[in-house]
Amino acid sequence: MKASMELKPDRDLLNPNFEGYKLSLDKQPIYTSNLENVLYAVELQDDQFSYHHAKLLGNHNHLMVDPWVRDNVYLVDKLWNVRHSLTTDTSVSVSPPVYRIPDADDRQLVPSHYAVRVHFLSADLVVIGDGAGRVHIIETGDRQTGNDVPWKTLLTKTIPGEGTPSLLVDGVYWIENEAHRVECILSHVTEATAEQKDKYESQYLTMIEWATFTSVDRKSWCLERTRQLLSRKPFHYVALGREGQSITIAGEADFVFTIDSEQPVVSDEEKEVEKPVIKPPDYTWYQTDEDVNVQFTVPEGVSNKDIYMTLTFNHVEFGVKNRAPELLVGDLCGEVDVEGSTWTMEGRRVDLYLIKKSSGPWPLVVKGDTRGEMVLNPEDVASIHERLAHLTSDQWNPCPEKAGNRPFNTQQLEECDMYPDDDSTLVRLHGNTHKVTHKAGLGSHQWLFNVSGPLNSSPQICLRHDVDGLLWEQEQGSGDMQFKHTSTFNAFGYVQASKQQRKFSLCPPDRSYVVICDNSRHLYLYRQAFTVSTPLRNRKTGQEVKVVAKQQVVALDTNDNILGVVANNERIYVTTLNKLFMVKISS
Repeated sequence: MKASMELKPDRDLLNPNFEGYKLSLDKQPIYTSNLENVLYAVELQDDQFSYHHAKLLGNHNHLMVDPWVRDNVYLVDKLWNVRHSLTTDTSVSVSPPVYRIPDADDRQLVPSHYAVRVHFLSADLVVIGDGAGRVHIIETGDRQTGNDVPWKTLLTKTIPGEGTPSLLVDGVYWIENEAHRVECILSHVTEATAEQKDKYESQYLTMIEWATFTSVDRKSWCLERTRQLLSRKPFHYVALGREGQSITIAGEADFVFTIDSEQPVVSDEEKEVEKPVIKPPDYTWYQTDEDVNVQFTVPEGVSNKDIYMTLTFNHVEFGVKNRAPELLVGDLCGEVDVEGSTWTMEGRRVDLYLIKKSSGPWPLVVKGDTRGEMVLNPEDVASIHERLAHLTSDQWNPCPEKAGNRPFNTQQLEECDMYPDDDSTLVRLHGNTHKVTHKAGLGSHQWLFNVSGPLNSSPQICLRHDVDGLLWEQEQGSGDMQFKHTSTFNAFGYVQASKQQRKFSLCPPDRSYVVICDNSRHLYLYRQAFTVSTPLRNRKTGQEVKVVAKQQVVALDTNDNILGVVANNERIYVTTLNKLFMVKISS
């Protein structure tokens, strides 16, 4: 059964009186290191022109941070050497290679391959996707000791079997019954077949590959299972459950399982055949402690003169004259106030209001009548009856000439007339049953950015709520899942919308600031409100100001494109093709 998730903001983390950011001219120290071998950067090819390609690859971050050693920021140079930053208070440089990706010279020749991605699974284990179809599980030694040792390849595997170029998105290491497991998520864009074009109405599709590797001794690994998910639109956010049994996806269209190497996947068409026909409810109803509200949809042409009601304190007869069956008839599940009860009609919807004589929940409206459906949210009533309206007529559209009912050809519409046909959702799918277990509608909550969470936790997602950016952390346990509001970036939704040249948005682990990175040269820091040591005074109102939120602008000494950025509590690392910058965040 699918559970509903609610993204409920924590009011204690909201600031309705936020007055804006104050521009600060404080200098941020910047340190630079030239890259001995320039960064290996992958650009979109001529055949990668779709929205799917742009979403997955257009703003790829070529810097990767080690959550176990936050000042170790990793990059891959043009020889496919993996290196990390060496940082002091007054300098930044790049380490000698700690690993070279196998068969680098040949793998770089794979057409339209994606970027190399390093994902850190534990303090001594990483997984690398070479972007050309291979995955490497690697033992690094304990990186927390600070002693760089050559990394050792434990497994090299082509994913999927045909070696399609793909991008490593997420990875999880976990232990089950003394068996070591590594779960990897890779993604690529595929051109739709003729059958898929008719089904999904899209030339390109986004594919998610879910690979499961197992080991007994943590030395010898094998590929145990592969799964695939497909969607007609790209995703905003995708993350594996830390228990390795589920996947969470946010996007504008549903992702569905298409392949599972361990068990068959039942398609939606097959489910429809197997699923018994469920009769829609004849009416809906909801209740409070004081009343019961029952809603009906009547056929076209029925007026309020055709409605009749006979009501006593415990019995009701309610219907349309000369039409059978009655809308509602029988003994009520509680006593009602006859004088206070009534009914109204608007269009084809009829509402019956029954005032309870004593508070308490009713199991049904009429004893033994299960034709109705109780709804918990009154706002759902209108949408339900809109879907039921056609069931009260012998024809789907009995009055085509009536205003608002005329059929139309969508091919006559211009592109600017189209409305999105999908609602953005955040869903969790179970890896074994292939079913959606939790779902939340994002509605107008625009996706802003993703950021890594605490150790051994899923990435966090930042969504726009009104003008603010709210950061949500995935909580899991005992089979349930909820998203918890952990931080608020005041007015960030408004701020980000104003930055037309933005390329990256992110924040540090302590969430003390959020940074927007332009395509080149500029960083915009938005420091969250903090208490100033010396109180200030507002010049206009004379009011004493004890808390200030700052905006700071950092200009880098380069005009090259920014290809990667990492934010830590005290430092920001930025890379271009041939330079690595370290910006020290002053207090």
